[in-house]
Amino acid sequence: MTDSPAWVPFHDEPLFVAELLLGADQMDAAVADRMGRYLRQVTVARGGVLHLACAWNALHFGFDLALGAYHSALLDPEYFHAVCPAAGPARAAIPVGAFIRIERGTRWLWAEAVGKFGTSQDCDDDGWIPAARSGDRAGSLRPDGLWEREETLVVDISAFGPPSAVEVKETARLRRSGLLDARGHIASTALYATPDLPLLDDAALYQRYLLTEARPLLATGPLAGLLDDPHDTDLLAQALAVSFDSVGDLLRRSPGLRTWGPYAVAEADTVDLPDSTIGEVVHRVHRARTGPPRYTATWPLLCAACDSTGAVDLTEGPNALASLVIVNLAIADRAAELTAQVDLRIDDLWQQGGIWRTQRPPLPWYVHGADPLAPLGIGHREHTGSLPATPPSRHAAPVQEEPAGESSASPEVIAAWLLPEQAGSDELMPVIEHLDDSLAVYTCCLLPHHIDHGTFPLPASLREGLVGPVVLELHHDADMDDSQVLQELVPYETTLAGASWPWSFYPGIKVTVTVPRGGRRLHAATTRLDEPLHFGNNGPFFWACDTGVLQRHLGLTPPEPERQRPAPRRTTHAGYAPAVDSLCPLIVAGLRRHGAPGMFDTRSMQGHRLSAALFGPGPVSPRLMWTVIHTCEEMAARGLLERESVAGEPDLFIWWPGDKASTTQNRPVTLKQQVLRNHVKAHYVPPDRRKLPPGQQASDHARAAYARWRIEMLGPEADTTLPQGYTFVRGHRRGAEQPPAWHNDLTECS
Repeated sequence: MTDSPAWVPFHDEPLFVAELLLGADQMDAAVADRMGRYLRQVTVARGGVLHLACAWNALHFGFDLALGAYHSALLDPEYFHAVCPAAGPARAAIPVGAFIRIERGTRWLWAEAVGKFGTSQDCDDDGWIPAARSGDRAGSLRPDGLWEREETLVVDISAFGPPSAVEVKETARLRRSGLLDARGHIASTALYATPDLPLLDDAALYQRYLLTEARPLLATGPLAGLLDDPHDTDLLAQALAVSFDSVGDLLRRSPGLRTWGPYAVAEADTVDLPDSTIGEVVHRVHRARTGPPRYTATWPLLCAACDSTGAVDLTEGPNALASLVIVNLAIADRAAELTAQVDLRIDDLWQQGGIWRTQRPPLPWYVHGADPLAPLGIGHREHTGSLPATPPSRHAAPVQEEPAGESSASPEVIAAWLLPEQAGSDELMPVIEHLDDSLAVYTCCLLPHHIDHGTFPLPASLREGLVGPVVLELHHDADMDDSQVLQELVPYETTLAGASWPWSFYPGIKVTVTVPRGGRRLHAATTRLDEPLHFGNNGPFFWACDTGVLQRHLGLTPPEPERQRPAPRRTTHAGYAPAVDSLCPLIVAGLRRHGAPGMFDTRSMQGHRLSAALFGPGPVSPRLMWTVIHTCEEMAARGLLERESVAGEPDLFIWWPGDKASTTQNRPVTLKQQVLRNHVKAHYVPPDRRKLPPGQQASDHARAAYARWRIEMLGPEADTTLPQGYTFVRGHRRGAEQPPAWHNDLTECS
């Protein structure tokens, strides 16, 4: 590293600042640039590759570029994840980012988990792997009720400083004992307590770990010091998720870094991976055969290529991750060069360091137009039969829904393949906007025969969950008969029959339909346009519609539509029950119909009551309830609703008519940022320890303040001894002078 460190932990003020909880887009340019420069320097210092979890660790726990390590004196190893060599091949899963202590007798070896990938036993040495393994992250149930899968964990034993001669010998013993494999990694059968944990990505699993097993480490870091209530687990979880999102954005935007999945790699090849080795792996991955696709894993090919050239060290320790990412990026560059001879695409980022899919034409329908660098888990989905050989049509039999959690591809990604054009020129296929275990949302347009015969399009894949007559609640901003608000319809193969449409409906009108999985109450909502449409002397048309359908009905010749790829789905609230953009029209319609009236014709209701009003009268699943609440929060963050918080009560969401002004100016922040905005100490420097110059020691006042802080964060049993060589600085507002007594405390060091 030739430039000066962008940040010196425990000498400069913490770089983990409140702005991280507002998102990278909301950061001051100078702050974002400094963080990006620091993360780039950490990436280079750590061998040229950095996982998102380790990037977060560097900012939160303070990776010192001058030391090339964390300050071990400030991290309590009692809170590290314990790994015992004698525990056998099966052990509790260790998330990437975790600090670990490997115990052998009285000796402890400290390390950081810096990367992980799957190691299916079905993979051959030449990289061939069965299609069924590509995209399958689920574990297998054991007789003891735990879930297991084979994993390789990459650890960095120099994360807390260069290993001593004793530690080098200890590492060699661990290899001989089998805890570390021949390349210095922890290869084991990882055990998970519940089936959902293996399905979490690395960052989400590490966040779960920080909130549970490693909570004391999190509690005594700067994140907790930035919150008004660091003991509120929900608040802490939201802050943690936002900070990870911000760090990920910084990595992607940092000049000199390329990202691959959760990893950032320095553009300069810091591991000196030979071009011939890269070329050999790329060539072998790019091979294709006539007929079924070939699935090829990166890790065994990389190991074979390095072993053959004597460069075994490039697959050992953290070097293995840098080599893997560099090779995968080289293959990705080849995949971006579209050719007519071979379709090359990444199918699984995690298993065996990456699984690539190659196939010669003809290609299946669900591959056409899909991003070759978006891992869709096609191999596993083909194996489970969830991807039909031909595109679904309106006459197709219902498709059996795949159980949740069996693929790395989200339902939204699969749904995005079902383009309207595939239904033929005379019939537009409904477009599924959202699909999960509790809710489906789709958009369709009504054709003349739908309006004339009182029918309604229904995607075949949603038909199976509907049994017997269903109730349709119609939301339409126009005069309707009472009998049209709630209607009983009968589901058929791809149609709901028995509807009575308002007189103001016209061919082409678009309707967004919400289908709770396992429920009998559907909602259909139209969207009123800001400005009505006119076609010559025809009009006005007040509601969103397919203009081509409407113009053809009017006897006009519609312009040739431009074929565009579907817009990516917004996902601003990751994790449990995320916000759903396509629910917004229903939320507004539900508030207008069921909300309590207020001044200026406003309507208001609490989120949990709104979910009951929309999807009752029976019990509403917790996941569906939180989906509604999170969507309301997202709409408030975007200025579509107003949100009021009252202590001890659920938040109230308020809809304002379009011609009335809200009393609240909403900032353009995302959902989780909106939740945190009133709980983050803005422009605040969290409590922190500071490194003292040689020969000085902390004052008694500093020691007492440190003891109080530790007890407050960890409880009365906490170790309150301030580490030698450090003092303690209380939290304070940035730019504000501390009390004179505190200045005296700092200057009294002797």
